Order: sequence, then structure tokens, then C-alpha cells
Amino acid sequence: MPQLLNQFDLKPGVTRARFDAAWEAFIAHLLAQDLAVSGGPLMARQPGSGFDTDSAREYSLMGLIAFRDQAQADAAWEAIETRAEPLGQLHRAVFALVHDPVFTFWTER
Repeated sequence: MPQLLNQFDLKPGVTRARFDAAWEAFIAHLLAQDLAVSGGPLMARQPGSGFDTDSAREYSLMGLIAFRDQAQADAAWEAIETRAEPLGQLHRAVFALVHDPVFTFWTER
């Protein structure tokens, strides 16, 4: 199952409640359009834990989006890249609230 890990910080002045509303609308649309099978919940990083060894990045939040298969992931990518509406607007609303995002995509083998 392909999955996309989104790692980021909120821009200064952006509240978690404001971001949560944008993220939830984006994920709900992905699910309603069959462009993902799940999204979230948002997770807060715990950098003081011995489990956290990533000293290269200092992001504070993470979200995971899962796809049924590569075809579904490709369809989601295409819809976002071509700015298909209303997905494009929902994606821009989320992206406008974050600072220094890092995206990691992987699949089970």
C-alpha cells in the first residue's frame, strides 16, 4: 500500500485549529473522490524521545495519506499537479499554512 508522509511546521501565526480545518477538508475530498483510502490523524513530533534520531530536520507535525495502490496514488498526483478543482484549491489552502514541508513516499514490498 503506497503511503505519503507529510512532515512540516505551521507558518508563524497559523493556529492548529485553522490548519486542522484545512487539512480535514483536503483529506475529506481525497476520500470522497476515491483518491486516497485514509488520511491522518495529524501527529505531533516528540523530539525528546530516544526513538527520534532525525537531527537534520526540525518539523513539528506529520500527516500520513494512504493509497489503495499505485494507480490511485498516481491519480491523486495527477489531480493535484493539474490543479483539478476543487482539489487544487483545497491543496493550496493546506500548503499555504505550512513552512518547510518534507514529503516521503513509500510502498510495502
